[in-house]
Amino acid sequence: MAAIGRSQAVIEFNLDGTIIDANQNLLTTMGYSLEEIRGTHHRQFMDPAEAASPEYTAFWRELNAGHFLARKFRRLAKGGREVWLQASYNPVFGVDGRPTKVIKLAIDITAEEQEAARREKQRIEAEQAQNLLVEALAGALARLSAGDLTARIDAPVQGAHIRVRDDYNAAVESLRQTLGQALQAVAGLRGGVSEISSASDDLSRRTEQQAASLEETAAALDQITATVKRSADGAKQASSAAVGARAEADRSGEVVRQAIAAMDGIKRSSTQISDIIGVIDEIAFQTNLLALNAGVEAARAGEAGRGFAVVASEVRALAQRSAEAAKQIKTLITTSGQEVAQGVNLVNETGSALSAIAVKVAEMDALISEIAASAQEQATGLSQVNSAVNQMDQVTQQNAAMVEETTAAAMSLKTETEQLAQLVERFDTGEAPAQTRVHDLSQGAGPVPLARERARIRAYAGGGIAAQEWEEF
Repeated sequence: MAAIGRSQAVIEFNLDGTIIDANQNLLTTMGYSLEEIRGTHHRQFMDPAEAASPEYTAFWRELNAGHFLARKFRRLAKGGREVWLQASYNPVFGVDGRPTKVIKLAIDITAEEQEAARREKQRIEAEQAQNLLVEALAGALARLSAGDLTARIDAPVQGAHIRVRDDYNAAVESLRQTLGQALQAVAGLRGGVSEISSASDDLSRRTEQQAASLEETAAALDQITATVKRSADGAKQASSAAVGARAEADRSGEVVRQAIAAMDGIKRSSTQISDIIGVIDEIAFQTNLLALNAGVEAARAGEAGRGFAVVASEVRALAQRSAEAAKQIKTLITTSGQEVAQGVNLVNETGSALSAIAVKVAEMDALISEIAASAQEQATGLSQVNSAVNQMDQVTQQNAAMVEETTAAAMSLKTETEQLAQLVERFDTGEAPAQTRVHDLSQGAGPVPLARERARIRAYAGGGIAAQEWEEF
């Protein structure tokens, strides 16, 4: 029981429902102290209506009979606060096998139960709002399918359903306005057939102008071809000069490599000279030291100068080494002088090669100047061609659009206009009846949109300023 009490709420009751004891977990959950509840009845945790019900009486009767009960229970804490417990009521039996008391083990699940109740309430509210929207939408769609474009949803909705209602109303309004404009456009379509012939004449005239422009373009292309040929010749000469420059550069590179090798020889000779000079320095040092020792020994020995003889022998050996080192130094210096002379010659050759490269570079510069002049001529010619192509492109696009428009209109404009009139007549836009409105547009209200369409077709066909610019070109 102690182990269980550390994680669960525990309370003990007599068989009549009076409280014997309770642990701290239960006291914290219910908000009471032990002195406040000890000796009181279990019903103080109950809703008064539940405590007075027959079910509550049967509840304690089952516990007294030794039955185990476990489920979720709704209880009231101190101050009437609602508490939900996942609990079990466990009868405790005596030595005679009969119940002596009841122990309740519980876990607080109030937060989970309240959250579940809140979600269930939200679900019910959302379902009700959705049903309301579905009913309103079904009625509006039924009217819409019958051709009534004034069918709107005015039912009060909330949350995301507001967007659905507004989007539906906006869609119906847009459809109503579109069909209203379509009714007005029927008259313009009927009158547009008479403009097709004039557009075809304009198309033929622009085609002739386009052929003349193509001839001028061909002449400009011939000039560009000649310019391009001159540029190609200049590029070929420049290539030859570049090959010569490359050969000279290769030769200069070889000369430079030889110069580098000579300098490396000089460096090695210098290193050897440095080593020999070090030997000479060492010999001089040892000679001085031995001479000093010989003088000291001679002073001390007096007539017994055997030590001096040994010193003298060492001095002669060192002198011989010094002579040999001096000879080697002389030889190395001579060799270094020869290599330096060779390096000077190589540098002179390098200068001559660089001079030749400079001459080749000058030739390339002249050729590049010619290429630049040719490129300028090409740029001028290409600018003219570009201008011509742009204008040709504009006219070609106009012609293509006009051909497509003329062909489609000649074959099906009249038929489609009549079909369109029949389709839109079945819709009620809330204004004048569709049949009357189409009739009025074709009879009385037609001239205004028809004149506007005629002006648009003339401008699209290239009349006025566009045609004059093309003729000038």
